[in-house]
Order: sequence, then C-alpha cells, then structure tokens
Amino acid sequence: MELKARVLIVIVGGGAIGGLFAWRLSLSRDVTVSIVCRSNYTQVKNTGYLITSAQFGSGIYRPKGVYQTVEQAVEAEGPAYDYVIVALKALPNIYDSSERVAAAVGPNTMIVLFQNGIGIEEPFAKRFPNNPLVSSVSFVSVKQESPGELRHGGFSLLAAGLHNAPRSVADRYHDKLQFLFSAFESQGVSCMIEADIQPYRWQKHILNGSTNPVSVICGGSSCQEMVNNSHCKWLLEESMAEIFVLGKIVTGKSFPGVDGIVDPQSATDYIKSIPVPVYTSMLVDSQCKRPMERDVILKNPIALAEKHGVDVPHMRALYALTTMIEEGYTK
Repeated sequence: MELKARVLIVIVGGGAIGGLFAWRLSLSRDVTVSIVCRSNYTQVKNTGYLITSAQFGSGIYRPKGVYQTVEQAVEAEGPAYDYVIVALKALPNIYDSSERVAAAVGPNTMIVLFQNGIGIEEPFAKRFPNNPLVSSVSFVSVKQESPGELRHGGFSLLAAGLHNAPRSVADRYHDKLQFLFSAFESQGVSCMIEADIQPYRWQKHILNGSTNPVSVICGGSSCQEMVNNSHCKWLLEESMAEIFVLGKIVTGKSFPGVDGIVDPQSATDYIKSIPVPVYTSMLVDSQCKRPMERDVILKNPIALAEKHGVDVPHMRALYALTTMIEEGYTK
C-alpha cells in the first residue's frame, strides 16, 4: 500500500487503552501519533505517561501531540489523518462517539474502534458510510492507576476486522489495516485480522457483560472475590451462559475460545487463575460517580435478545439494578 512517508494517526481517548497503544505505535518509525485526552490532559501534556508494563518494561512516554479536543488536534496538525483510533468510553446515552471524532475524519481516513461492548459500530457506520470502519477487540490488562500513570500486565492481543468492506475496495481496506497492525506487531503487540470479528467481540463480552455489572452491585468486590463466593459465582455463570447462547445465535458462529474460555465454568476458572486482584472498569466508574457503559454492556445485548427471541432474565436484572445505582448518584 502506498502511503505518505509518515502516516498520521490520532488516538481519541487517552485513558489506559489509548495511552498504552499510543505508546506502542509511537515507537514505530513509520507513524506519527497524537492523542486527545480529557480528564488526564494536564498530566499527559506536562509530564507524559508513566508506564509500568510486565510485557514491555517501564518507561515514560511523551506523545508528540497532546490535545484536549479533536478540533484542537485538527487545527494544529491538519485534517489529513490516515487513521482515527477511537478509545473513548462507549456511552451512547451520554454522547455520540462518532460525532466527537468527526472533525478528524477525511475522505481516506480509516476509523478503528477500540471500544468495549456490543453494537458500538452502528453510529460510525451511519455517520461515515464511505470510510473504512474497523471493529477491534483488545485482550489486555491495563489500568490507569492515577492520571497518566498506567500499569500493564504481560500480554496484549488485538483482534480486528472490517465492519464495512464492499468487494470493490476490500483489498485496499485490508492492506491499510494490515499496515497499522504491522506497526503494532513491530512493537510486540500480537494482532489478528479476522473476516468476521463479531465472535471475538462476543468472546470478550463473556467477562465484560458479567463481571462489570455484578461487581457494581456487589459494592466493590474484585473479580476474584466474586468467583470465590458460591452465590456470586452462580450469578456470574448464569449471566455468562446467557451471553454464550445469545452471542452464538446473533453471530451464527461459535466463539474462538481466547484464554481457554469455552463455557461459564472455564471463564470463572480463568478469573481464579489471575494472580493479582482485578477490578472492573464499570466498578471504577461507579465508585467515581461517573456514567457507566451499561448501554453497550447490557442494553444493546438485551435489544438483540428481544429481536432473536432469547430469554435473558439475569441480563435484564443486572441492567435494571445498575441503572438504578447510576441514577442514584447522578441526581
């Protein structure tokens, strides 16, 4: 694929995921990476990211460009971004992520989604029908312990696929995605390009769609504490079973079995095997009294369950309870 000497990338969302993957991309000689931060803007602008990684080692990463808004990035660097990587929290009940990145999207921009949840692609496909849209699923343990301070585990895997690939441009879109992933791979990130990414998205949702809401309802428990309580473990596995059934019906395929997770029992066994306490992102958001990703984690799957005639009583109960909890602290 013929690209400019330096490929321009902006990552919108400078939290744990955005910061970690911006760091890895920035080490590639072929790309120039900027980042749009919100709550941690001052720290990242002034001192960069302090990163401790079991996989990559420790270091300080100072992004070439740090901005508070996409519009500021475009004003400083011009509108010709080759890639816009979206690492914002998916909060469709609060804002439209596709609108927030619109200023950076040109005719040839590839949009790459690094967001959790189900149904995240539709707003982007509707707003940018002529741009290549990539849905990416990250299997990685990384946490922002304080603004600009990241702690990463010993593993990072990106699985991605084109969400919209008309046959006439499919090869060109694939080559452009391959270029991006080659840059990641050159810096130690494992990458996979799949013809159909949705089974991987549902695979990740087995843990996301169960441990996130249950941890909030439990009032602060780690994932390990939840699976070591027989009552809570039962609730997690019942919720996971609904995700397995629904995901297979929606995608028409089996899940890929990442991390050996092939059923609810193996999922809770996997959680038990993690040596350090894991606290979910939804729990952290609730403790900080921030909006939670309950729509893409629960509401969208429930809508799909209704469409396909699948009974998901545990999912419905989790959505009702997390909605009440959030409404209680946002009044």
